[in-house]
Amino acid sequence: MGAARGPPPLFSPMTRTVEPPEQQERPNRRGGSAPQAAPQLAEGIELIGEYEGSGYKEAPYIARRGDGQVIQLTYLLHLVASKVDGQRDYRAIGAAVSEDFGRKVSAGNVQFLVEKQLRPLGVLAAPDGSSPTIEKSDPLLALKFRVALVPERAVGAVTTIFKPLFLPPVMIAALAALVALDVWLFFIHGIGAGVRESVYQPLLLVAFFGAVVLATVFHEIGHASACRYGGAKPGVLGAGIYVVWPVFYCDVTDAYRLGKAGRLRTDLGGVYFNGIFALITAGAYLLTSFEPLLLIIVLQHFAVLQQLMPLLRLDGYYIMSDLTGVPDILTRIRPILRSLLPGRKAGKKVDELKPWARFTVSAYVLTLIPVLAMALIFMLISAPRVFATAYDSIGVQYDKVGTGLDDGKGFGVAAAVLQLAAITLPCLGMIFTTGRLGSRVGKGAWGWSDDSPARRGMVVAIAAGLLGLAAFTWWPNGEYRPIQPGEKGTVQGGLKAVSDVPSGRPSLTPERQQELGGARTVREQGGDFRKVEGAQAESAAREAGRREEERLKPEQAPEAEQEQAPPPEETVPAEPPPEETVPAEPPPEEPVPVEPVPAEPVP
Repeated sequence: MGAARGPPPLFSPMTRTVEPPEQQERPNRRGGSAPQAAPQLAEGIELIGEYEGSGYKEAPYIARRGDGQVIQLTYLLHLVASKVDGQRDYRAIGAAVSEDFGRKVSAGNVQFLVEKQLRPLGVLAAPDGSSPTIEKSDPLLALKFRVALVPERAVGAVTTIFKPLFLPPVMIAALAALVALDVWLFFIHGIGAGVRESVYQPLLLVAFFGAVVLATVFHEIGHASACRYGGAKPGVLGAGIYVVWPVFYCDVTDAYRLGKAGRLRTDLGGVYFNGIFALITAGAYLLTSFEPLLLIIVLQHFAVLQQLMPLLRLDGYYIMSDLTGVPDILTRIRPILRSLLPGRKAGKKVDELKPWARFTVSAYVLTLIPVLAMALIFMLISAPRVFATAYDSIGVQYDKVGTGLDDGKGFGVAAAVLQLAAITLPCLGMIFTTGRLGSRVGKGAWGWSDDSPARRGMVVAIAAGLLGLAAFTWWPNGEYRPIQPGEKGTVQGGLKAVSDVPSGRPSLTPERQQELGGARTVREQGGDFRKVEGAQAESAAREAGRREEERLKPEQAPEAEQEQAPPPEETVPAEPPPEETVPAEPPPEEPVPVEPVPAEPVP
C-alpha cells in the first residue's frame, strides 16, 4: 500500500483553451444581429481568478465547476465569464469586456466564445438555463474506484486538532528535532540491531505493516490540515486504486484557490506529517529501547522519498507543479531535461515556460536522482547480508515447526508458519521491486536507443557492466552471513561498503568477518534467538569493557609512572636473591644425616 494524495480534478488538455485571442474572436458566421438572450453562469461555477505564481509566460486563469473539475481559461475567456451576470446580453458583455481587454470585442465575438468555448467547458449554462452535464476529465494516471471513508465534516473536525502543527514556531521545532533524530539514527546509532531483531522475529513485520497503514492515514490528514490552515476547505478522506495499488487519498481540490505558498504547504503537509510520525515513534523508542521501532522511522523516510518523486502524480508531482506554476508539469519534465543536453533545442512545451520554471524542474530532478540512487546502491550492497539473515531466520522457524509437530503444540506450529510467511514476503518484495525497476529502466533505455546504433551500443555496454558488477558483488564468496549484534548499519558503513566493492565482498569483508567472530548464525548457536541475543549482548558488553580499559590505560600510564615507578624498580632487582636462597636451603639439610656419625663411638 502506498501513500498517495488523491489527485484533485486535473488540468487536462481537453479543458485548456490556449488559442490566441485572434482565433478565439471570430465573428458570428450565421449573420444577423446577435441574440439578445442574456447568458448566465452554470450552477456551482466559481471563477477563482489568475493562477498565482504561474510558470507560463502568459499566466492562465482558473475556474472550478460544481462537480469539482478545475479548468484553465485564457484571460479573454475569464473576462467574458466574469461579465456574465444573467442580466447583460452579448452586446453589453462585449462592451464591458472591451473596456478591460483594451481591444474591441463585438457581440458576435462574445456569442462565439460562449457557444464554442465556455458552454462546452461547463462554465456557462445552456440557452434554456439548465446547467450542462459535462464528463469530468479522466487522465490515465488518475485515481480510480474512489470510496469515501471519512466524510468532509469529520475531516474538518480532525484538522482542527492538527492545524496548530503548521504554526511557524511548531514547524521549526519539529524540523529541528527531525534533523537531530536523523543524525543520531543514521550516523551514530544505526539500524542494524533493529533489522536483525525484526528478521528473527517475523511477526514484527506484520506489526510494521499496521504501522505503515496508520502512518499513511496520518499522511493524508497532514494534507487536509495544511489545506485547512491555509484557508481552503479539505474534502473527504477515502481509498481507491491508483494504477494497480490500493491507496488512501484526501480531496484537497480547494487548495487551488490558495496562493503559491499555501499550495506548497498543502503539498508538503503529508511528508511533514510523516516526519511527525517518525518523531512520535522515536519517543516510543526512548521509553522502551525497543530497537525494531527504529525501522518504522526508516520506513517513513522511504515513504517520503517515494512521495517526493515527481512521477505518477505522487506528492512530488504536485510539489513540482506548484513550485513552477505549471499544472501539467508531468508532460514537460522530459522535454525540459532534454533541453539541457548540448545541441538540443527547446521545444514548444519548454519555450512557453518562464526560465526560472525550467531551472526549478531541472534542479529538483537532478537533486532527487542522486539521493534515490544512493539509497538503491546501499540496498543492493546490503542485500546478501539481509538475505542471509532471512535465510537463517527461516531455518530457525522451520526448526520450530518440526519441534512443535513432535511435541503436539499446534499453536506453536501455526505461529511459526505465520512467521515463515512474514519473513518470506518482504524478501520476495525486494526481488520483485528490484526486477521491476530494472525492467522499466531497461525498456526505457532500449526505446531511447532505437534510432541510434551509438546509443544502442552504449546501453548494451552499460547494462553489461551493471550485470557484471552485480554478479561480482552478489556471487557467494563468504559474505552471505547474518547481521550480527553490534553492527550499526549507518550511512558511514554504507559508504565504507561502497569503497569495498573491489574486494567482491562489500557487505562483509574478510577482516570484518574475523572481527565479528565468524558472523555465526543463530542456528549454529542453538536456534534460540533470545538466548543467543542475550549471550552475544553480554559478550559485546565484556568486549566493550575491555576496549574501554585499553583506552584508559594510556591515559593512566603517566600518573602510574610518576607515583609508583620507584617501588617496581627496587623490587625487580631484589627478586633474584630470594630465588638464590631457595636452592641454598639444601646445604643446611645435608649435615642433618651426618650428625649420628660422632655418636657411634659412645657405645
